[in-house]
Amino acid sequence: MKSILFYLPTVGSHDQVLKGMSGVNRQNYRNMLWQLTEQARAADELGYWGLSFTEHHFHVEGFEVSNNPIMLGLYLAMQTKEIRVGQMANVLPFHNPLRLAEDLAMLDHMTRGRTFVGIARGFQKRWAEIMGQPFGVGGTLSDAGANDRRNRALFEEHWEILKKAWTTETFSHSGAQWTIPPKGLEFPYDAVRSFGRGLDENGVVQEVGIAPKPYQHPHPPVFQPFSFSEDTFRFCAREGVVPILMNTDDRIVSRLMDLYREEAAAAGHGELRRGERIGVMKDVLVARDADEAHHWAARGGGFVFENWFGPMGFTESLRRVGETGPIGADYRTLVERGLEWVGTPDDINRKIEKLVTQHDPEYLLQCQYSGLIPHDVQMRSLELWATEIAPNWL
Repeated sequence: MKSILFYLPTVGSHDQVLKGMSGVNRQNYRNMLWQLTEQARAADELGYWGLSFTEHHFHVEGFEVSNNPIMLGLYLAMQTKEIRVGQMANVLPFHNPLRLAEDLAMLDHMTRGRTFVGIARGFQKRWAEIMGQPFGVGGTLSDAGANDRRNRALFEEHWEILKKAWTTETFSHSGAQWTIPPKGLEFPYDAVRSFGRGLDENGVVQEVGIAPKPYQHPHPPVFQPFSFSEDTFRFCAREGVVPILMNTDDRIVSRLMDLYREEAAAAGHGELRRGERIGVMKDVLVARDADEAHHWAARGGGFVFENWFGPMGFTESLRRVGETGPIGADYRTLVERGLEWVGTPDDINRKIEKLVTQHDPEYLLQCQYSGLIPHDVQMRSLELWATEIAPNWL
């Protein structure tokens, strides 16, 4: 099982966040970068498969200040040797897909193939409604409403453009949002005819291509967090994308894993083993003393979930089959429902044994809450995982 660290970097400590506007404090941001650097170097030496960052904007509160996961990944890749860097994820509907294809291809070369890519549809309305204005789309709650349908259509069209840009020397595209190239675009230069491609006999552009192509062929591995719906799993299975499960009910997990295998086989991807090309997300913190681990985890992921993710609808990931009514977002509920993998190495080994026996996912995405959880506690957790847990499951 491949371990990917997923950082939701908090700018400021727990106490600083409580005072308000922690995200705009310049020293807090410098502290965050220092902590991430030290933890990334440690994870690299300890053999973690990858580390990743989210994309969100306007977080003056200090939560998950990671507005450009590509740039943050490059910053840390330049200070490490082997660990892969990626995004969980780029919010595809709000990006120019050609610029994104170029940026990710550059990142792949600059890291010499240590890049993986994340794509998502976007859910936080505050920034999505602002950043999505040029595309006429906002954040989605997957409610099948008009905005949800528009968001999904744009997500899928941008994905098609990404693939074409990465995998063909030159291409054209005609969709609901994009016409590439625009009709009648003249660029009648001999250099294009002599050294490039894409012009017709009248000097009108018929195709374009990006340079460079990705370092990895045909492109870096692609992930989609956080996957709740059957539609998303079908899309991922058809496209060879790795979905990251956040559900905590084993019956739902089993159903989605079975659906993925069925859809992948129908799409011509062969017979996958159970859990292959699928990831599971957990909040992870390891310590010698379980009470100490829970103390810090409650101030980390527990604090963020109760005050941030829960009110935005992520409690649905905790819902059990047939359950109705509201679900708590407090830390105790997170532990009881199985989102928190917190405790001693022995505690976590037992949780992994159950997960592998039932589902055997290829990837484990470990949420990390730097800033809220003290740096030394995070560093010790990384070491304990790598030395007393990971060797049992590689």
